[in-house]
Amino acid sequence: MLRLFSSIMVTIGLINPVLAGGAADLFSERVKDFGASPRGALLVHYFRFTNTTGHPLVLGTPRVSCGCVSAALSSQRVAPGETAAVIAYMDTRKIPTPNTLKSVTIYVPFLSPMVEEVALRVQTIARDDLSITPETIEFGTLASGQGGRRTATITFLGDANWQITSVVSTGGYVRAELSPPQRQGQRVSYTITAILDKNCPAGNWICELLLRTNHPGMPHIRIPVTVVVTPPVVAAKPQTVTFGQVTVGQTTEQQLTLEADRPFRILQVRGADEQVQVILNGDQPSQSHTISIMVRPQGIQPTHRTLEFHTDNPRQPVIPVIVQVPSIVRR
Repeated sequence: MLRLFSSIMVTIGLINPVLAGGAADLFSERVKDFGASPRGALLVHYFRFTNTTGHPLVLGTPRVSCGCVSAALSSQRVAPGETAAVIAYMDTRKIPTPNTLKSVTIYVPFLSPMVEEVALRVQTIARDDLSITPETIEFGTLASGQGGRRTATITFLGDANWQITSVVSTGGYVRAELSPPQRQGQRVSYTITAILDKNCPAGNWICELLLRTNHPGMPHIRIPVTVVVTPPVVAAKPQTVTFGQVTVGQTTEQQLTLEADRPFRILQVRGADEQVQVILNGDQPSQSHTISIMVRPQGIQPTHRTLEFHTDNPRQPVIPVIVQVPSIVRR
């Protein structure tokens, strides 16, 4: 009987490999301390989690313990292996008592494959004697290799001896410089400069500047930093070229555009053959190349091909483009 019971337990474990610690263990963090923030700022944080259960996850609508916080889901259904987030919005204008710690719990219901509720927490000290202008350092959209500098001003009222003792960046491609303080009576101001490294790779990036101070009521302050870096060469509309239904032995054509922030040449194309052919618009440098992609299937098997466009741009020497022909019929 004991052997049979053990066998049943092993079988159940294989069928439903949900984490022993439950849904809470899916999250990389469950508490976000915003530190001290100006009263009136809207604070945003993404509580990310990855579905490692081996089953599709289904979530319900989050609820909160205070009206100063709202929460949303990036997706209510998360496939195995995918990453999603619970997005917390903390409106400091709705915090009734300034200069004290406000902590709010977000309850996230998991409906399947486990049925449980995960508690997340956000907290801040909303101060009416602190200002940050702008509240977020935004680099905007920059070309790869461009880099840049952006500044913000932090001002504290009521303590002539207030100091920012250190500043660190959570981003590997962003560093910060702090100016000497400007003091006028009880008013103290600093200018902080965020410097984006020219080697920052393409993508949408978010990090934080963490400032430590000598004030016991606000040991640290955070300033979000955002930037969008575009690749030096991008495949524009589309990066995946998908053909509709095509006929065996007949040629069907679509066009692809490759664009860059400066002129470049396409040196060669790899991956083409008698069924997938490529015609370039010339070999001269240009910021925009329009390319004809033609398919002429020899059989009814679906075609999936990756073309490699080799360029003379050292920052993106190879541009992959996927060609798909999912439906092929005979004449």
